[in-house]
Amino acid sequence: MQTNTITDGFEAVFRNSKDGLAIFKDGMFVDCNQSMLELVGVSTPEAFVGHTPIDFSPEYQPDGQKSVDKSLALIELCYQKGSLRFEWLHTKSNGDEFWVEVILTRMVLNGEIVLHTNWRDISEKKRLELETAAQKETFETLFNESVDGLCLLNEKSYLDCNQAFLWLPGFSKKEDTIGLTPIDISPEFQSDGRTSVDAAAAIIQHAFTQGSIRFEWIHKKADDTEFWCEIIVTKTNLNGEDVLYAITRDISEKKRLELETAAQKETFETLFNESVDGLCLLNEKSYLDCNQAFLTLLGFSKKEDIIGLTPIDISPEFQSDGRASVDAAAAIIQHAFTQGSIRFEWIHKKADGTEFWCEIIVTKTNLNGEDVLYAITRDISEKKRLELETAAQKENFETLFNESVDGLCLLNEKSYLDCNQAFLSLLGFSKKEDIIGLTPIDISPEFQSDGRASVDAATAIIQHAFTQGSIRFEWIHKKADGTEFWCEIIVTKTNINGEDVLYAITRDISEKKKLEIAINDRNADLKTANDSLEEMLEDLRRTQDKLVESEKMASLGSLVAGVAHEINTPIGIGLTGVTQLMEESRDIRQSYQAGKMTQDDFEEFLDSTNEISDIVKKNLDRTAHLVRSFKQVAVDQTCEEDRQINIKTYIDEVVFSLASVLRKDKVDVAIDCDAHHEVMTNPGLLSQVLTNLIVNSVNHGFSYSNGGAISIGVSKTADDEIQIDYKDNGRGISQENLPKIFDPFFTTRRNRGGTGLGLNIIYNIITGPLGGSIECHSKENEGVQFLVKFKVQSL
Repeated sequence: MQTNTITDGFEAVFRNSKDGLAIFKDGMFVDCNQSMLELVGVSTPEAFVGHTPIDFSPEYQPDGQKSVDKSLALIELCYQKGSLRFEWLHTKSNGDEFWVEVILTRMVLNGEIVLHTNWRDISEKKRLELETAAQKETFETLFNESVDGLCLLNEKSYLDCNQAFLWLPGFSKKEDTIGLTPIDISPEFQSDGRTSVDAAAAIIQHAFTQGSIRFEWIHKKADDTEFWCEIIVTKTNLNGEDVLYAITRDISEKKRLELETAAQKETFETLFNESVDGLCLLNEKSYLDCNQAFLTLLGFSKKEDIIGLTPIDISPEFQSDGRASVDAAAAIIQHAFTQGSIRFEWIHKKADGTEFWCEIIVTKTNLNGEDVLYAITRDISEKKRLELETAAQKENFETLFNESVDGLCLLNEKSYLDCNQAFLSLLGFSKKEDIIGLTPIDISPEFQSDGRASVDAATAIIQHAFTQGSIRFEWIHKKADGTEFWCEIIVTKTNINGEDVLYAITRDISEKKKLEIAINDRNADLKTANDSLEEMLEDLRRTQDKLVESEKMASLGSLVAGVAHEINTPIGIGLTGVTQLMEESRDIRQSYQAGKMTQDDFEEFLDSTNEISDIVKKNLDRTAHLVRSFKQVAVDQTCEEDRQINIKTYIDEVVFSLASVLRKDKVDVAIDCDAHHEVMTNPGLLSQVLTNLIVNSVNHGFSYSNGGAISIGVSKTADDEIQIDYKDNGRGISQENLPKIFDPFFTTRRNRGGTGLGLNIIYNIITGPLGGSIECHSKENEGVQFLVKFKVQSL
């Protein structure tokens, strides 16, 4: 390395430098600047020059090496390399240690090789380094031992975490977390409906731009269990990179309590507002709030009428005990605030001045940090009225007890305590003293009708009455003269003068028991009659089924007759044409054989043959069409299997098969249907519905008119549902008969052979096998409309 040579400006730089500069030669300092003197704490150059670096160093450096050994090694190294930079712990003249950064440079000064020494005080820097190291150690301790989950992350993934953070999602080691993103341990959506990925991106962006953010978050454990967290994210710098430091705390219990509190609040508000009791809140001055029941109780319409009033404002001047309401209310409120609660009866006054009795329970509670009173008010006017009535009833009871025609008595588990005159008469005694002290066994036979001993039966009955409260039973008693008789007894537990006793009502039912025997005999006769009626009903059901089947066959018979009539005409025309053709063929053959046939005769024969053949073909085609239609419709009406049909084509065939009936009564049928409705359904049932509707219109709607019109509209109301809108312009149905048209055997043409089953069959077919519905709308002289809906399979 080239040795540095001093320049002319060196002296000025040396003397004025803020760093401590010195010249080292032959093992000691030979010169220095003022800054060096200030560094080591001496005032004159003489106190520094002539000394070695060891004179201004502690015995040992922080790395444990002796200062003398380490300094000699560094000086030697500088001489070899030309320059050297290192940190060193020096001492001032007063013994204070301080850190310097030393730069040694070998140079030639006045022809001699010396070392230029540059000292810069870095004590503050070293202090900060030590503090930073301590802080780092403290942070690592806190980081690792914190009970909160702590982690470091950047915009991509988690970088580090403590054990508490691992426990939160249920991981066992850091490697399970590092590299994951917050999304990996979160459900797809957060509680506000946002996706976790969007919410997390917004939070991370905010933390990097604003420095910190505090929020609540739903995390997901390794087993997919979700839990609530409170997270504080702070931007920090780690090794020159901006990262996020996150503190995560499990707040699942807090959220549970929050939800419970909200639910409790909602429940309280619901109970408060919907309670049938009058509820209110008040302090020492006035009412603060109330529910609707409280307003209703007092005859007010809105809360504003009550809030601000005092209990005195809705009370009479005096209470029932003679105290002024103001004094009584003050004492009650004071007691509630000091003792916590009180229950009492009170006379309130409605808005219209009407007084009524209340039972009030007042409880002290705390609302928004203020002690208030929560009062439950219940109208007991009826109770007070009943108390008065009870007193009157007691008097009445005593009168009724003594004067009742039923035998009444009081008894305990041991014996009779009291009875009325009717009880004495029932048993053939003359005075109470004959009964009081006896037991029920003393006035009963040894055994009851069920074979049980009277003593056992009576014990069980008395026990049941005392435990269950009441019992009703029949019993055989014995009169004073030994005569046995049947009684119906109702025993009820009651309390008299603090003692539970039994109150028994005894009624002689000897005559009733005789009637029971007669009734049982009558019931047996009725059962026999009922069995006979059931057989008759079953016969009627079978007859109805046969009539329904007959109606179906009659419908098919009408179809056959109509088709036969339709076929008769084209076949007759065809037969006439063929007969004429045969005659003309015979005539032309005879002319030919006799040699009399001319060319004109032959041409005329050919023209006639062609014309007759055309007429025959057209009529045979019509006959074939009629036969095909009849065959399909007839087969469908006797077969209950589903098949694929074109709705429009099929309806055309049904109408075509009824052409003779329609033409006879001058009825036009218009069909409005999409030609492409291909469905899977039961065509026989559909044919029967349409046939019965058309025949019903002809027989009923147009029976007193010269012709009419029928329209059949077909539409799809759903992929699996067809609607038929059937209308005619006949004489309609009266409002009186309209509700009954689907009833079996209902007809207005009974005298003309009507069975009343046509529309009933339609109704049963549509609502049964076809799985649909039918409605009828009609007014007299305004025609009729049937809306038919039924299920199909679209193709």
